[in-house]
Amino acid sequence: MKLDNVIYEVSENIARITMNRGDKMNALNHGLWDDLIAAFDEAEHDPEVRAIILCGKGRAFCAGWDLKASYYITGPQDQQQWTTSNALSALRSISERYLKIMNIPKPVVAQVHGYCLAAGCYLEMLCDMAIAAEDARMGHPVGRGGVDSMPLWVSYLGQRKAREMLMTQKIIDGKEAERIGLVNYAVPADKLEQEVWATAKTLAAADPDAIAIQKTAFNTHAEIMGRGATFAYHSQLNALGRVGAGGRGRGGISIDESRANTKAQQPD
Repeated sequence: MKLDNVIYEVSENIARITMNRGDKMNALNHGLWDDLIAAFDEAEHDPEVRAIILCGKGRAFCAGWDLKASYYITGPQDQQQWTTSNALSALRSISERYLKIMNIPKPVVAQVHGYCLAAGCYLEMLCDMAIAAEDARMGHPVGRGGVDSMPLWVSYLGQRKAREMLMTQKIIDGKEAERIGLVNYAVPADKLEQEVWATAKTLAAADPDAIAIQKTAFNTHAEIMGRGATFAYHSQLNALGRVGAGGRGRGGISIDESRANTKAQQPD
């Protein structure tokens, strides 16, 4: 499968999806986000694939949404202003794609190295398991206040730690991420790829139908606990915050103003 922003490879019943904007620290622009969804869709429907690895090329797993052009930051590509209608639509579409990744009936392992910030953390939380390098840098250093569109912070960390991480914008390393439950475990950076591959091999060796049933059960349990409702609620509040951020009410604010208000702090 040939994509512009993702390297897609299949070997030994494992699909490796590599975000390939290393020069931009794999910041999610329109192209990378679209290619990620296409790659996951390919892996889901390929009978040869029994497990999936998500990783990033270069010095970052993913540094967040691209500030210059992405569905999350700049909104609809053919519109210059956030309105109630297009903001709700854009954020709903993003949440639907999050859930699509999460609901794929094949096990997905995140291989986290370097910077894993904001939407980078969103991506690793969507995976069934996440293994991080001990020196990875993880957190949500994006415009303090407001409501982020990813409710899994509370699900994984609990109220106390989720509030601490989001309200202080703390950046933690992989070992601390393991301690608080943001990843399954952390390993030395030079052992990361080997450890992730071994985990994926274990998952791929299992009966695929049995794994699909098990994963569906986990996801259905999460739905019973209100996962879908929390995704909808967070995306709605996030969308409405974009329209109201400039005090313009139903008239909306410009995309440039919205970008300025967001002030995502991605590393250089």
